Amino acid sequence: MRIAHVGVAGPFTENMSYQDNILSHQNALDGHEVLYIANEYFFKNGELVKGGFCDYVLPDGVRLIRLPYVFVGNHFVSDKFRKVKGLYRLLVDFAPDVILSHDLGYWSVLDVISYKKAHPEVKLYADTHADYYTSGTNWLSLHVLHRIFYRHLVQKALPYLEKYLCISDECRRFNIENYGVPESLTEFYPLGGMIPSPEEYDMARQRRREELGLVPDELLLVHAGKLEPAKKTDSLLRAFAAVPELKAKLAVIGSIPVETQSQLRAQMDSDSRVIYLGWKNSDDLMEYLCAADLYCQPGKVSAIMQNAVCAGCPILLYPHSGYVKDYDYGNMLWVRDETEITAVLQEIACGKVDLPALQRNSQRCARELLDYRTLAARLYR
Repeated sequence: MRIAHVGVAGPFTENMSYQDNILSHQNALDGHEVLYIANEYFFKNGELVKGGFCDYVLPDGVRLIRLPYVFVGNHFVSDKFRKVKGLYRLLVDFAPDVILSHDLGYWSVLDVISYKKAHPEVKLYADTHADYYTSGTNWLSLHVLHRIFYRHLVQKALPYLEKYLCISDECRRFNIENYGVPESLTEFYPLGGMIPSPEEYDMARQRRREELGLVPDELLLVHAGKLEPAKKTDSLLRAFAAVPELKAKLAVIGSIPVETQSQLRAQMDSDSRVIYLGWKNSDDLMEYLCAADLYCQPGKVSAIMQNAVCAGCPILLYPHSGYVKDYDYGNMLWVRDETEITAVLQEIACGKVDLPALQRNSQRCARELLDYRTLAARLYR
């Protein structure tokens, strides 16, 4: 089977643990011929950069083609318009059996629709990550970009979709309310992960805990991602500092924005139990998650949460409605603010939290909900 991923709406970075990467990787592992068509943007050391056109095969066998955006007036408009040249021709040459469009809010989705019209036997799916936390966060974006421009493109595509795959209940609600997507067309399709084998888990855990100098009864907490203010890294660091009796290290992984770098580095430097590891690729990050006893995400949503669950981590998490509805397998410690983070860490220090039980529940969540082998198979039916 030939499977084409069309991801020109957002950046694609090789060797990352995002849905686009792992899903296409799993398609290749399952023996399919896979083409990923991306735009020219990718992350390098945590910073978004442009790379221009390229065409090459990744180590897993996925062919990656990057197409630059067509310049429309200025760079800001071009990045919102999201038009590329050559997409239709690539689809004709590849002749896919299945197309997965990552998002529908890009002008070149019209090329995908045209291809589907000319080849009605092709199965066309689309996924969406758009929700009220990350999309349409100001009046102009919501009322013009999303409710007029992107809605027009989504409406064009809807008659040709097999399913519209929403990564959360919040995404489903955003798309129904702003794009007019019929609820019957939507399907829950969570951000998943690759579950390490017991041998891989044990080796990674031992290696990273030795690297960080952890003694056998010392806990490892991990906090990771793009460490912007909405991640609430500062609140986590203050709460951790307020519980000196907790025998643990806190590993902070990710890039820090320039405007908050001095503040966060000062907070980290003031507590010898905090280790700042900088930006890590997906393989390294997964090893640190295997080494962790608790993954801490007290702020905005992030796909790292699902990866942490796949690594068997208990999760300290802000109760976004989609998380509460979709992912609570009895593996979450819910926190709304710094006071609640401090209280949970104090309970852990006093031995009142059964972390091994939470770990077992995360392992069950990973098996039943997040395994990319199961998610990928849903595209082949």
